Amino acid sequence: MKNFIFKKKNINIIERIRIPENRDLAKGTRLNRNERVENFEKNILLKIFKNSKDYDLGKYPDQTQIYNILSNFLKYKKENILITSGIDGSIKSIFEIFTNHGDNVAVLSPTYAMYAVYSKLFKTKIINIGYKNFKLEKKLLYKIISDGKIKILFIPNPNQPIEDNISLKEMRKISRLCKKKKILLIVDEAYEMFGSETSAKLCLQNEHVIVLRTLSKAFGLPSIRFGYVLAHRNMIKILNSYRLSYESNYLTDKVVSYFIKNFNKIKKYNEKVIKGRNYFKNNLQNIGVEVIGGKANFLLICFKKKQIFNNVLKKFKKFKIYVKSNYSGDLENCILVTCGSIKTMKKLFKIIKLEILK
Repeated sequence: MKNFIFKKKNINIIERIRIPENRDLAKGTRLNRNERVENFEKNILLKIFKNSKDYDLGKYPDQTQIYNILSNFLKYKKENILITSGIDGSIKSIFEIFTNHGDNVAVLSPTYAMYAVYSKLFKTKIINIGYKNFKLEKKLLYKIISDGKIKILFIPNPNQPIEDNISLKEMRKISRLCKKKKILLIVDEAYEMFGSETSAKLCLQNEHVIVLRTLSKAFGLPSIRFGYVLAHRNMIKILNSYRLSYESNYLTDKVVSYFIKNFNKIKKYNEKVIKGRNYFKNNLQNIGVEVIGGKANFLLICFKKKQIFNNVLKKFKKFKIYVKSNYSGDLENCILVTCGSIKTMKKLFKIIKLEILK
């Protein structure tokens, strides 16, 4: 059987690694994966599952209710929604359904790593649309669309690690051009709810536009792997044909239902994140540090000198402050910091300020 699998021409084997949990989750400050920084309130799981029945774990999930709850919350019809396993699940489905081997797929670069992973898996060719001086190369973006040689265009908005937001007005322009060239436009809104404009209305009006969302960022629930697609009903019919028997599960649905019904908990925390982000950005800029971002739950901090970059990371390591810093090229001296409350961001600012003003 093993020999048979490896001899099949249509199977593409790629190397994958699992991200190890090598952080001190109890005493450390988790700012390296754009997760929720603060823990949820104590006994939150007891509150979520207090009304669960003895038989709930022993039966298959009925997802009618979670679709109703999600539809009412989003104020979109159920026919325009499909639940997925985070955004990962929807990206994989899009590659599986809409691409053939050798198709050109355009993505912003650098960006979320799974676009490249699925491109390799489904044997498509990635066309990268890069940044210059931390600004998206929009001339190249429009040229690639106008050439009409791509099958799909993925636009995370906001993107990460470099956040150069595309306005709804410009997204409409991109959508019109993609429609003309018969290009599928995918708008990844993983960081929706932190200040960016949404393209949801575009996808409801146009069959060639799909919006992807997740509860990992704004809801702070990456552990439950819950996302959803917003699209025209005709597009949802296509995507729905390829879904698993059950898009989610009982435990996940209970968590989602609880936080949608208690959305004020999410809203209050996000307000703290936005205040902390703005405090951190303004104070860093006041001491001459270049900071990119302002519409997501993270900031890209760029240091002019390698020595300062190294010293800051050493101090962060000493105090168990985890940030992302494994970049190269133009981002070599940059760190990506997930934002939390002003109290959390003050600790980071104090460390950076001492190194800058030495």
